[in-house]
Order: sequence, then C-alpha cells, then structure tokens
Amino acid sequence: MRILPERMKKWIITGTVLTVVISLTVIFRGDGDRKKGGEDLPVAVAQRGDLVIDVLEGGNIQALNFLEFRNEVKLPNGIKILEIIEEGYYVTEEDVAKGKVLVRLDQSELEEEIVDHDVEFQQTDALYAEAKQNIEIQESEALSEIKAARQALRFALLDFQKFVGAGAAQETLKKLGLPFDNDSLASYEKEATDLIVKAFDAQKSSGADEENDDSNVASFALVANDSLAANVNFGTFLKEDVLGDGEAEQTIRRMRDEALLASSELSVVEESVEGAKRLHQREFITKQTLENELVGLDKARLALQRSETELELFRDYEFPKEAEKMLSLYEEALLSLIRTKREKLALMSQIYAKYRTVKRRYELELKKRENLEEQLASCVIRASQVGLVAYGGANTDYYTSRYYEGISSGATLKVGQPIITIPDMSKLGVEVKIHESHIKKIELGQKVYITAESVPDKILNGRIAKVAVLPDSNASRYNPSLKVYPATVEIEGTHEFLKPGMSAKVEVIVDELENVTYVPVQSVFVENGEHFVFRKTLTGYERRTVEIGAHNNDFIELRDGLEEGEQVYLKMPDDYEPAQVDKARVARRPRPATVDAKADSTASTEKPRPRSDKNA
Repeated sequence: MRILPERMKKWIITGTVLTVVISLTVIFRGDGDRKKGGEDLPVAVAQRGDLVIDVLEGGNIQALNFLEFRNEVKLPNGIKILEIIEEGYYVTEEDVAKGKVLVRLDQSELEEEIVDHDVEFQQTDALYAEAKQNIEIQESEALSEIKAARQALRFALLDFQKFVGAGAAQETLKKLGLPFDNDSLASYEKEATDLIVKAFDAQKSSGADEENDDSNVASFALVANDSLAANVNFGTFLKEDVLGDGEAEQTIRRMRDEALLASSELSVVEESVEGAKRLHQREFITKQTLENELVGLDKARLALQRSETELELFRDYEFPKEAEKMLSLYEEALLSLIRTKREKLALMSQIYAKYRTVKRRYELELKKRENLEEQLASCVIRASQVGLVAYGGANTDYYTSRYYEGISSGATLKVGQPIITIPDMSKLGVEVKIHESHIKKIELGQKVYITAESVPDKILNGRIAKVAVLPDSNASRYNPSLKVYPATVEIEGTHEFLKPGMSAKVEVIVDELENVTYVPVQSVFVENGEHFVFRKTLTGYERRTVEIGAHNNDFIELRDGLEEGEQVYLKMPDDYEPAQVDKARVARRPRPATVDAKADSTASTEKPRPRSDKNA
C-alpha cells in the first residue's frame, strides 16, 4: 500500500472539513428564510379534503307560534294576581271546552274606576243627545226663515211688476243687472250661496273673523251705499209710454178719465149758467136760482182743477216715489235673502262645531268605557288553546325581565307585563344572536344543524327563517362595542324531547368546499397585509407566504403557498422578529375623505380574519 506524504494528508483532511462545512452551511441557510428554533412549538399538518364553512352560535329553543297573555289593566299602581295556574300545567281540550280559569286578577280597584267614569259618561251622553236635537231644531228654523225670505223676495218682485207693468219691470231690472223672473232669481240665489260658502271656507282656512268679511256679496251691486232704484228716472216711463197694464198705468187712466169727466161736467155747467143768465134777464128765474147755478159752475171748475192737479202730482211725484219704493223693497228683499242665508250658515257652522266637539268627547268617553270593560274582562284569563303553560313572555329577555316582578300568586303586574304563554309545540325554533363579523354570511333559507344541550347525541335539521336588519339594541346597552343581530332558526319536524327554553347550539352551513387544502386558523398570521405561515423544516422553520380563502372557527382554506402534508407551527416562534411596518405602503393608502374610500376600507375589513392575527 502506498503511503501518502505527510503534506498531502493535511491537504486532504483540510479539503474534507471544508466540504462538510460548506454542505452544512447550505443545508442550514437554504434560501435565506430558514431559521433555527421552534422545536417545542405545537405543529399541525396541512390537509386536503372537504371543508365546511359554518357559523356556530348558541341560543334558546322557542315556539315560533304561541299564545301570550299580557296584563291589559292600566292602573297606576299595577294589579295583583289573585289566582294563577301552576307553571307546566298542560291545557287539554276539555279545559278549553269548559273555559278553565288560568289566571284571576284583583279587579276591585278597576270596578271603582268604572263606576266613577260612568257618571261622566252619562253627562257626556246627555250633552251629545242635546247637541243632535239642537241641530235638527236649528236646521228646521233656518230652512223656515230662508223659505220666508225667498217668498218675500218673490212677492216684492211681483209688487214691482204689478205697479210698473211686467214689461217695464223686466226692462228696468235687466238694465240694473238684477233678477227679473223666477229663473234669474234661482240663478242669483245659487251664485250668492256659492259665494257665501266660499267666503266661509276661506275664513276657516285663514282663521279670519267672518264679521269683517263681506266677500260673499261683494260681487253684487246691491252693496253700494246708494240704492239702485235712486238712479232710475221713472219719469221717462210716462213719456215713452212703457208702463203697459200696470197699476200705475191704471191709476193714470183713472185720473185722466176723472179729469175728462170734470171737464165735461164743467162744459155742461157753463151752458147751464149761460141759460140761467138769459132766463134771469127775462126774469123767468130768481136771482137766487142764478146764484145757485154760479156756485155749481165754481164747483165744476174746482173739480176739473183738482182732477188735473191730482194727475200731475201722481205723474210727477207719486208715481216715481212708489216705483222707486217698490224697487227698493225688491232690492232689500234680495239682500234679506242673502243676509238670512249667511246668518243661518254662520249659525249652523257654530252649532255643527259645537256638535263635533261634543261628539268627539262622547266618542272618547265611549272608547274609554269600552276600554275599561275590556280591561275588566281581561282580569280573568281562561283556557283557549291546548298546550303547556309557561310563566312570563315567550321573548322576554334578561333586560326586560329585570323591569318586571316575578310571576306568582300575589305578585303585582305592570301594564303590558307578560303573564303566561302557551306555546305551539308543533313548530319550534331557536332564537340566536349573530355577531356582526358573521352577519354578511347569513342568508335566509341557509341549512342549519341544531343540537340541544340536553340531548347532545341528536342533531336536528333546520333553516334560517328570519334575520334582523338592525343589531339588537338591548345587547349593546351595556356594551356599546357589541353588535349582534337577532335571527330565528326554524327546526324541521316535531320532536317531543324539545321544550321551550332549552339551550341549543346552532351550526349555520355557509358553504361546503370540496378538495381544498386547509390548516388550523391559529397557524395563519398577517403582517403588512400579507398572510403567512411558519412551515416546519428539518432544522427549524420557514416563513411561507400563503393565499387564504374561506374559514370557519377551526380551519382556514389555503389556495396557494402550502402543499398537503407540510407541517406548520400553531404559534409564532419566539425568535421571530416581525418586519417593520411598510411606511411607503401606509402612505399609499387612500385617505377616508370620500364615501367610496370608506366603503372600500369597510369591504376590506369584512374579510374573515384568522383568530391569531392579534399575535402578529
């Protein structure tokens, strides 16, 4: 065997040592991310398979349909329970048929209040009856007075037509713009009535005093200071001979006839006097006889003068005066009708207002009486539905129950306090409160698994039946940062072992992933917005960036960055130094100055985050 020189041996040993050192350095350093440590930390193996994304919550089993009896008696100091059926009693069909008494309340104070109120009700009832009768009486009187005013108006028109003649009256009234026959009178009355009603409506709207408003007759010329009749020159009627067969024309004719007759008589007397004079000259008659004839002549002349004067006086004074007087009476009759209508409308308006006030008070008193009778009837609660009797309300929470006294014989009830509840056992559900971090995952109709804590070996099926739109205000009363949303889970089928009030766990199935890689949620960390795991290596650990997906309370989906079978640490190694915050990345973040920026920021925080991110 050849023996190597001593110098050669040293070189070989040195080379071998260097080779081993280099190999170990490569093994230990790797790509630069491998480090020592983590030997004592718990690990988990990345698995591949089906992953159920669910939300776990706890709640109480409740009947979805129930019959709840509350205290309806409104007494300031409450009302006491005299009798109450024991809790847990099962109401049978026989109990319902017989009307078994479940609760009896002390109604003595309520009966006294009903007696006191009955006195007030009787007084109000009498006032209401009187107001109704007063309306009938005043309506009848108003109609009678309006009818009389309308009749007086027609008679005034007839008197004017009778005096000056129908033709002259119609022509005069047309020129004055006044009604001239029955049709025009009806139109005038309707127009005036409409204006009156409109004026009253305007007064009601504006609250003005009706005595200071004449708008209901302002459009009529009758409200002028001077009568329209004063502006009519009735003397032209005689010159134009337009009187026709009116009373004035008949009077003029009569006076003309009387004057003509007086003139004829005067002619006869004058001839008789001339004859008497001739006879006296011949002394056929005495002087006394002649003087008698002369006296007769004077009488005839006076009679003619009187007739002519009367005719002239009538034509110049009496006729214009009577014509204007009758036209003025007609005008006054028109105003009287409108005034009567307006006064009666105002009176009836006041009467109706008083009637409405009395009626409203009567209705309130009647409603109060009926309410008291209903309260009295509610003092005795009888069986009306088959089921199990439970004390209190079906949905009474902790905060509400603190306000009420416990249900028992002798307890005092407040208004609206639930007394007993008879649930419908054929349809049960679970009332749960979903944390705001999971509310986006919950939808109506989602499949749910329910497990009653008293029967943990039986899993029931159900579905989401209702989700509240707003968070529960009672839950956040003492913890404002806590936001939970009430939800109702409907249990499928009927199960005799379930009872209202039992505690239950609810598993809401959000999604069912197939053939995915997943690890425990506590093995995923976040740093500078980047998710990563600590992969176990032969000599320590490696920081590995991963892409996460959906998660439940235990596991999280890894879409990229880790393979099945690789091991990860469930805790952060003690020697790991977190990276510094990327200031450039922070500076690039959009400021929450706009609504869109806020929306984007909120959307990013709605992503499910690992439970252990607080340790990052």
